[in-house]
Amino acid sequence: MTDKVTYEVTDAVATITIRRPEVRNAMDLDVFEGLLSAGRRAGDDQAARAVVVTGEGGTFSSGIDTSVFTGGGGGDQPASVDIARLQRAFTVFELIPKPVIAAVGGPCFGAGIQLAAACDLRIAATDVQFSVMEVRWGIIPDLGGIHRLARLIGVGRTKELAFTTRRVGAEEAERIGLISRTAAPGELFQAAHSWARELAAGPPLALAGIKRLANLAFDVPVATGLQREAATQRRILASFDFIEAVSARVQEREPVFQAR
Repeated sequence: MTDKVTYEVTDAVATITIRRPEVRNAMDLDVFEGLLSAGRRAGDDQAARAVVVTGEGGTFSSGIDTSVFTGGGGGDQPASVDIARLQRAFTVFELIPKPVIAAVGGPCFGAGIQLAAACDLRIAATDVQFSVMEVRWGIIPDLGGIHRLARLIGVGRTKELAFTTRRVGAEEAERIGLISRTAAPGELFQAAHSWARELAAGPPLALAGIKRLANLAFDVPVATGLQREAATQRRILASFDFIEAVSARVQEREPVFQAR
């Protein structure tokens, strides 16, 4: 894994950190590869029950590094950039069967807001600034931003933000559903990690089922969604963790889940 993206586990929470503070954590090709590697590692790591994605130095990410379009993206011409390769670095966080929280501070522009949108939950510092910046460069958000933001905040708001590149602060972001919580800038990581620890203590099979079904909810008719919910529930009812949850409630103790 590149040293531009680090991975560590504490209290069953995997923390994935973009570490390019000298350029406000702009994402070059190494960062994309590092995020993909770290995301896959978090998905496979039995010691990690929840994930926090963040950036070093109080900034989440100021967006994509221009080197990706000037020879650092797999070719000499911008049109030769392997966009699908870059998309996988964000989609991995949507696919792993664990809750993923984006801890967002400072400017969160372009690719940064698209990465945050690929996470399950978002907590932001009160001084955060979000912006969908791509149209300023004559391009579109192509790393899942249009698709995921439309689901998060609605089609109309997504169009408005992408058309105008307008900056959105923490108060508005929470009001429109882009983020779920806020924290003081100096307390952001601690608040995100505390939230992740709460999730990590929950039933892994149920959390994974909720995440998968919610991600698919807009892709199928209600009847199909209900069938999927029933099938998932039947598997969970046959699990050790369900028995443990019931036993713990009867015995008035905290459950110890084993993801089986």
